[in-house]
Amino acid sequence: MTVETRLRLSILPVALALLAAGASAHDEPIAVYSAASLDSDRPVAPRSIAIVEGDFGDRLAMAPNGVPTVELDSVRVRISGSDGVEQDAAIFAVNPQHVRILVPSLPAGTAHIEVRRAAEVIADGTFRVQSVSPGLFSAAGSGGGFADAMAVRVNMATGARSVEAVAYLNDRTGAYEPVPLNPAADDVVLFLKLRGTGIRNASKVSVTIAGVSVPANCRHPGDAPAGIDEVSVGPLPVQLAHREVAEVVLTADEITSNAVRVAFSPSTGEAITFSNQISRLFQEHCQECHRPGEVAPFPLIEYQDAMSRATSIVSAAESRSMPPWKPVPGHGKFLNERRLSEEEIKLLRLWVDAGAPEGNPADLPAPREFSNDWSLGEPDVILEAPTYSPDPNANDDYRCFSVQLPESITESKSITKIEVQPGNRRIVHHVILYGDPIGESAALQASTSDGKPGYRCFGSGGISLSGFTLGVESYLMGGWAPGTRPMVLPEDTGLYVRRGARFALQVHYHPDGKPESDSTRIGLHFADRRTSQNASVIPVINTRFVIPPGEPRHEVTASLDLEGFAGDLVPAAFLPAIEASGIFPVDIINVLPHMHKLGQEIRMDKISSDGTRTPMVYIDDWDFNWQDFYYYVEPVKFNIGDRLEVSAIYDNSTSNPNNPNNPPRSVGWGNGSDDEMCIVFFTVVLPDLCRFPLGLCNSH
Repeated sequence: MTVETRLRLSILPVALALLAAGASAHDEPIAVYSAASLDSDRPVAPRSIAIVEGDFGDRLAMAPNGVPTVELDSVRVRISGSDGVEQDAAIFAVNPQHVRILVPSLPAGTAHIEVRRAAEVIADGTFRVQSVSPGLFSAAGSGGGFADAMAVRVNMATGARSVEAVAYLNDRTGAYEPVPLNPAADDVVLFLKLRGTGIRNASKVSVTIAGVSVPANCRHPGDAPAGIDEVSVGPLPVQLAHREVAEVVLTADEITSNAVRVAFSPSTGEAITFSNQISRLFQEHCQECHRPGEVAPFPLIEYQDAMSRATSIVSAAESRSMPPWKPVPGHGKFLNERRLSEEEIKLLRLWVDAGAPEGNPADLPAPREFSNDWSLGEPDVILEAPTYSPDPNANDDYRCFSVQLPESITESKSITKIEVQPGNRRIVHHVILYGDPIGESAALQASTSDGKPGYRCFGSGGISLSGFTLGVESYLMGGWAPGTRPMVLPEDTGLYVRRGARFALQVHYHPDGKPESDSTRIGLHFADRRTSQNASVIPVINTRFVIPPGEPRHEVTASLDLEGFAGDLVPAAFLPAIEASGIFPVDIINVLPHMHKLGQEIRMDKISSDGTRTPMVYIDDWDFNWQDFYYYVEPVKFNIGDRLEVSAIYDNSTSNPNNPNNPPRSVGWGNGSDDEMCIVFFTVVLPDLCRFPLGLCNSH
């Protein structure tokens, strides 16, 4: 209530000057009102928290540990009740406009208040006292808005309890936002614990939420802060589900409080917590890498793993830098996408904005199990790289190892399945298996001069295409990156390998700063007999280009038409017979784009003979460290008259942080880390051309 005050100044000359001017010493009003409702027209209750509003100088002070004291920063508050008894009010805080106090035990009626600093009275006035004057605290301390309250969830099946705030401060907006509640969740009973003041003397308390009456009782536990009354509300009825934002009003001895708000979930699922939705999202999309012993820098298994990094996790999800999935939607439909949906990203954002609550640990799913055994069963042949120890202080180390089919393989074979087993997942970033039919990798390995197993191979395995029977033997055989599944080819389809063939096993190591070693293994599964179809990896490639220095967006193109490619495979005289045999169109089952460190974007489209353009793959934020085979949900048909077109964009300017050359220089094709490449590999399924009378496989 607004009252007249008399201002008493401790400096005599100023007081005299004011009096000389005809001014009153106390011509500014003060008000005393509930610190919860902030309603200056209501009386305050004994043993409640109140605000004394006035002009109290320019200093700030807070009671230590929030425990009110009778004197704070030389300020004392003296109150005389309607019975004439004087008492000191304990003080929580002093600032220039407010003094926050704990109202003493006063009788109903009009009380007089006097605020002193040292020996001088700096404000005084009167206010009304009433035995009960209920107020509910809001999260923002504004007298309204979302409640300063806790949600208590009780799992009826297990008896487990979880407690969390119903509102949180959004650091991005600076506003308090709700954590939606769901009273309709299975096996869960939901309660609210409201915080108020001026309620404890009431003989009867009731609460309505969105007009629905809910059981309530008031208590003031000994461990609660002074002046705080706790009101337990619930169980919340199921009918409150789907109400979204609802007003909460308390009535104490027929006196209503200010209204605060809570929010209810628009879905039938639980409120968003780590134990419920977020842990399951991490299991599905993240834990393949983010678990102990894997290449990711931290695990995402336990709540504390995620809580301490919640903001960076949602930022990485929103920028789509994690999970690492490069193809742009709408340019090919691929299997096993490591890509969060918009709904999943929104779920992460809501969880983080809500303060990343843990929820009830009883809601956690069973831990995801990971096996180091061969998931496809025991392979027919295991190719094993020698033990290699990369430099622990290197950022990246690309090493190739020449491995050979055992001498017991005395005839050509069809590989139907390939499984890669990294020996040390903490440091193995990815693996690519290159075919090597004439043993070039053995010569490269023998010529290495650093005394370590294998040989350096930044861009590729160093294997030339000249040794391959194109259309029969595959340049790329398979690979592995965290999250990828073993390669299983379609029925009666295999990767053709001749007896005695070698492979170049390229391992990209990403050391973690500690001495580590690795011996990666490849498991090969053969068909019982040669398959009638071969899977063959074919490149759309340009080896004749130069990227000028300083160019921020230099385009390099490449193309391949099936008719011309077929003409390169077989003698011209046989081509009409091949075309008439019905083997076309062939199926493209996957793609793998490849550039080096200047690469920015790369795309491939199929241009059909009628001019129709089909997007095959597009990567708009190339990262050399994240390359993979992308398998189509449905094979793409590739027919005589069709053409594949590749467009690659390179940044050879100083603004490219990945540019290996400073100052920039002209860059062309090459295997070195300072060179570039422009390739999109694609795998086609062809009839076994060795069965045709073309002589393609006579030397095998």
